[in-house]
Amino acid sequence: MVSSLERAGLSEVILPVLDFARPYQGLGAGDSPLYQFVDRQGELLALRADFTPMAARVLAPRLGQLTLPIEFFYRGDVVRDEESGVGRLREFSQAGAECYGDPRIEADERMLTLLIAALALPADAFTVNLGYAGLLEKILSAAAPSLTAGEGARLSALVQAARERRVTEVEAALVRAGARGAAAAEIAAALLSGFDLSSGLFALPVLAEGAAALRRAGEAARGALPGLEVVADLAGTPEAPYYTGLTFSAVARGVAAPLASGGRYDLLLGRFGRPCAAVGFSVGIETLAAAQEAVEEARQGGGGVPAPEAARRPLRIASGKGRLLSRALAALREAGVDFAEPDGRRLLFPDRSGKFELLLLKDDDVPTYVAHGGADLGFVGSDRVAESGEKVFTPVSFPFGACRLALIKKKGRPFAPNGHPVVVGTKYRRMARKYFDDRRIAHEIVPLAGSVELAAALGLTDVVVDLIETGSTIAANGLEEIETIFPSSATMIVGPAALASRRPEIAALVARLSGKAVPR
Repeated sequence: MVSSLERAGLSEVILPVLDFARPYQGLGAGDSPLYQFVDRQGELLALRADFTPMAARVLAPRLGQLTLPIEFFYRGDVVRDEESGVGRLREFSQAGAECYGDPRIEADERMLTLLIAALALPADAFTVNLGYAGLLEKILSAAAPSLTAGEGARLSALVQAARERRVTEVEAALVRAGARGAAAAEIAAALLSGFDLSSGLFALPVLAEGAAALRRAGEAARGALPGLEVVADLAGTPEAPYYTGLTFSAVARGVAAPLASGGRYDLLLGRFGRPCAAVGFSVGIETLAAAQEAVEEARQGGGGVPAPEAARRPLRIASGKGRLLSRALAALREAGVDFAEPDGRRLLFPDRSGKFELLLLKDDDVPTYVAHGGADLGFVGSDRVAESGEKVFTPVSFPFGACRLALIKKKGRPFAPNGHPVVVGTKYRRMARKYFDDRRIAHEIVPLAGSVELAAALGLTDVVVDLIETGSTIAANGLEEIETIFPSSATMIVGPAALASRRPEIAALVARLSGKAVPR
């Protein structure tokens, strides 16, 4: 990769591993979880968690001494304070390239084609996703202008739903806001399948600049590597507020983590001194190595580069073995996916057509398997998804499995936090912790696996956080609900790797299931 960038004429910049933390605070959605500590002089320091903001901070004050535009590359490790878990590395390697001082679309195209060349992967091994900062908001508000009324809270909420690929919810919300039914359906479906840039949706002048940039970038990418799949994925645009134009990412088929991401971020350098146009990308080296190893193994096994195993096998649907299973199977049968009733022994078996297979898991494990490619789709309660913290998409919500995660206490006992830690019994540790942290209430979590409500009833804990369906169980045990923390229902979730590898199949199944779903 470095050789490719050097041949293109880029020079290497060596960036520090350690820096002051203050300059990076307030970068919004672009912030990474930093390892921070205090030095002998009382200054707050941080380990390098991302290269792009650090390059901007180091070079922005020096731009007056340089001849613009300049192009450079970097390489090294980044360290992030991530929770432990599958695919959550705390230290990993990145390499990338940046161009400062060139605002033209040609600079965007050059960085995109440099990225494709640097990956050195065959065209059928990965997909390039294109986006444009702010274009998703514009297309939603163009379809339903009433969304922008007031302070735009409805638009912001719908943008977030679109980013999470909540297809049924987005379509219903657009129709309620006055959008034509056909436009709402097209936008919602495109959240999974990708946007058709020749569609009449992009005919409005307010969308013309972004649509033209996406078309040019798509042509440049396909010209750089014929046969490459390029998708206009407006819901995948980075959320960092300094992005201002074209964005792009690369995803290897069958690999959960993205290979690379980048785009135009003209608002970043001004935070550190001199404003300047900028565009660039960074690549995850471990993910790239995994993708290249998969290609090499496929070549050694026979001629050509066959599709990865995840794309060759039937579409794999995971489901918990609990109370949602029978309803999930019924919904799938109505959508044309006919699984036999589980026999209690096999955990993985095909449907009658052979195009799908069902993976039976514990409910808590479904989000993890889907997020990291063990399954492509999953049926699970939205409470389990939120508790897992995994990055998955939730295109469909169903009318069954409705319940709520609630804060519960013993009836007649007041709940009045007084500065002493509240003792909380729960198996939903992540969500309980967030609830009390958001309210700045000192607390101590007692992990429990079952019969959670008894902890409060017997005085083992002050309160419990648990699911309530009808409320009869807590009433029978002398308990009462204080507050609903999270409303939950059955959802279908999709993993990032599956969305990259099997968009058409997933979009088709979601379309069939959507008729059985209800918006939130």
